[in-house]
Amino acid sequence: MSAEATAPAAYTREQQEADELCAGAIRALSGVAAIRYRGQRLHDGHRPLPIHAAHLQPDAALQDLPSLRGAADSVALRLLHTDAALHKSLCPAAPVARLVFELLEQLRVETLAPDQHAGVIANLRHRFTAWSHAFYDSGLAEGASGLLLYTVFQMCWSRLTARAVLEKTEDFIEATRWSLSSQLGGDLAGLRRHRLDQAAFARHALAIAHAVDAMLQEAQAAQDGGQDEAGDAKAQAAFRLLLDFDSDNDNLPDAAPLGESRAFTDGDGGYKAYSTAYDREEKAGELVRRALLLEYRARMDERIAGLGINTARLARRCTQLLAVPRRDGWSFGEEEGYIDGRRLAQLISSPSERRLFRKEQFLPQADCLVTFLVDCSGSMKTHAECVAVLLDILLRALDQAGVTTELLGFTTRPPILAA
Repeated sequence: MSAEATAPAAYTREQQEADELCAGAIRALSGVAAIRYRGQRLHDGHRPLPIHAAHLQPDAALQDLPSLRGAADSVALRLLHTDAALHKSLCPAAPVARLVFELLEQLRVETLAPDQHAGVIANLRHRFTAWSHAFYDSGLAEGASGLLLYTVFQMCWSRLTARAVLEKTEDFIEATRWSLSSQLGGDLAGLRRHRLDQAAFARHALAIAHAVDAMLQEAQAAQDGGQDEAGDAKAQAAFRLLLDFDSDNDNLPDAAPLGESRAFTDGDGGYKAYSTAYDREEKAGELVRRALLLEYRARMDERIAGLGINTARLARRCTQLLAVPRRDGWSFGEEEGYIDGRRLAQLISSPSERRLFRKEQFLPQADCLVTFLVDCSGSMKTHAECVAVLLDILLRALDQAGVTTELLGFTTRPPILAA
């Protein structure tokens, strides 16, 4: 097998090991035993764990291990020191204000890392520094909006951690930093002073968040267009893309409300068919000419392509809702775990060999069946194409998520009277 063929598998193993390491670090530091990675997203049991701080979105394919560990340590401190209900009640609705407020709360809990955990503190500093450098190097801080947001974050981080701003961008933000000092100085001092009290800290964080939001709105209103305007839009879009506010648990699909049925109640909690003498089962694909089926398929594909639906994202959401971690064999050649008896001979022949263990592998699996039952009667004729497109998208997403599906239709027709 070529190196090119084995590379994806090797990357998957490395990514899985990094996820397990980070999840273990979060469990150890926070004391929350149900923390796991499912589908490359952090979960607390079966509930997705929302992470909204801009600097905690490292890509496992691009970031180094200290960055991943820094993000994991920061999440653990958030679980340990943040009252989620209080934070949610105070969180502003405006996107920019929320962006600032989320990051300030995350920086607050990072300052609460115990002094004896020097490795955790180093990881946290490395993560924020790496994110700051990456954002600056991307050119997104060159516009007025990007520069304002970047400077505010650097000022808040410097004040909370009692460290100097990053040397690489110190000169770049100096003028903006000086102009903001008079407007935000009092609240910046309050951040450090009240970092042990979430409610008191939030008052200063909200003041800064709303002030920054107002500054950006004024800057946008005063713009006359041109290159700066394009740069500002690019910077704000990049910051907002780092936050997926739609992924909050409260926004997961709700179950359909249950109604009451007299027939169901009279039937002692179950339905029954009065007669099946006239029932017929047909395969829909056999009722239409093949040429017409191909025409319908081409028309539907064209319409779906025009909608621009992100099927991969929909598949991830389906996985989050339906999949649960299940054991999927063993990973051999590990440096920790259960002793692998088949490799003990290597300990004699190669005393320096450490890969003598095996670990259980867990992968998210959707062990369920989703059935769509569609009314195919004449009254649905005007909605047929829209319903077909919707079902096709859902079936594709569920198939990518590994969910078994079936599509059933039903209709009635008047009885055929004998001559």
